[in-house]
Amino acid sequence: MSKKKKLIPVILILIVAAIVAIVLVFTRGKKEVKVDGVVYVESVEDITGQGYLGTDRYLGVVEAQETKGVDAADDRKIKEIFVSEGDVVKEGDPLFEYDTDEMNLKLKQLELELSNINNSINTMNLQIKELEEERSRVPADEQYEYTSQIQNYQAQINQLNFDVGNKQLEIDNQSKELENTTVYAPMDGVIKKINSESSNSSGPGMYDSYDEYGSMGGESEHFINIMAMGDYRVKAMANELNVRNMTQGDAMLIRSRIDESITWQGVISTIDLEHPDNGNNDYYYGGGGTTVTKYPFYVSVTSDNDLMLGQHVYVEADNGQETVKTGIWLDSDYIMQDETGAYVWAENDNKRIEKRQVTLGEYDEELMQYEVAAGLEMKDYIAFPEERIKEGMSTTTNIDEVSDMEDEGYYDEEPVYEEGYDDDFYNEDDAVVEEYENETDSLVPADGEVVESPILPEGDVVEESVEMDEYESEEIAQ
Repeated sequence: MSKKKKLIPVILILIVAAIVAIVLVFTRGKKEVKVDGVVYVESVEDITGQGYLGTDRYLGVVEAQETKGVDAADDRKIKEIFVSEGDVVKEGDPLFEYDTDEMNLKLKQLELELSNINNSINTMNLQIKELEEERSRVPADEQYEYTSQIQNYQAQINQLNFDVGNKQLEIDNQSKELENTTVYAPMDGVIKKINSESSNSSGPGMYDSYDEYGSMGGESEHFINIMAMGDYRVKAMANELNVRNMTQGDAMLIRSRIDESITWQGVISTIDLEHPDNGNNDYYYGGGGTTVTKYPFYVSVTSDNDLMLGQHVYVEADNGQETVKTGIWLDSDYIMQDETGAYVWAENDNKRIEKRQVTLGEYDEELMQYEVAAGLEMKDYIAFPEERIKEGMSTTTNIDEVSDMEDEGYYDEEPVYEEGYDDDFYNEDDAVVEEYENETDSLVPADGEVVESPILPEGDVVEESVEMDEYESEEIAQ
């Protein structure tokens, strides 16, 4: 008997609980409101990136932050180059040597020209001395001719003395060049580029100087380019649609092409919109033959361990995809908050949108995401908050269904007209009266006198001067 007495309260509790559950279900079904309209929803799994981790990737190559060029003199020939492309050099290492034979010939020529100038000056000074002696022995009326010749020689000597100074400067410069026939590396680095041997070389190991565009017209503006070692950056290319969505300082993820689990961090340091890629790398899309030009952008590497110069990598926006988080982390834009708590627009079991309360956990300030501790599961579907959403609207995972309804004007606001305006009466496209509610009109003549007149036949064009009794405006059509 004691066991039966103990079971009775338990059975009563179970019965009460079942009744309460039935009442709640029945009440919930009674209160559910159905509202016209469609709301686009996505799964929490997809929104949080757990269902799809795709992101735009760009091909990039590792290069040095700094590159220095070494030029060869236009009027000098190179006798020997001591380095090759890819060589590692230290500051002060010899790069190339000029040919001295031609330089010595030029120095001797300059010295000879200077000697001739000095000889001319000496000769003219002797002539001036002779003229002065002769002038002293002739009558005064004949001395003018001698004076004129002496002044002429003195002017020539002044010019020759000026030439002596210029010629001596050339000799001094040429002598210094002979003392510095070897060109040295200006910094530590790697030889990135050496212009190819010229076909106009004067002999074995002899190289002509290059113009500012290099021997091939192009890639380098210098005879030798040296890339600094360390402090790497990545040069990548993006099409004009993507590059304009980038901002200097954006965090980027650099990923190895051999092993995608190996990554490095960086930030966009430069976006170069002034120098688009005008080569054959443009591509077409959409079937319409639209050309999309690529632009270079540069990513400064903040962690360059094990990176190598010239290494080919992938570059992508760093959205925290390498950070593994447990639970549901939702962008703050999806969450509505008020004094009662936090909510999201969620799809219920009846494929209707509802305002569902959620419990928030931690907040990631960098990614602007909230941890949803309770109220949502990965399999749930939610909508991005919009002013037009009302609880009870049906849901869809096909964005085209929402777009079609918008195209049909389903969500358009009702037009607001001035007081007294009847949309059925006035068609602004052709200014034709379609309906009349009054049987008489008032015509407004030029002098402003109002006279009664019969109504106009349906379809007649109303002139600017017609005023209807029911409306305040005198202008119905322009």
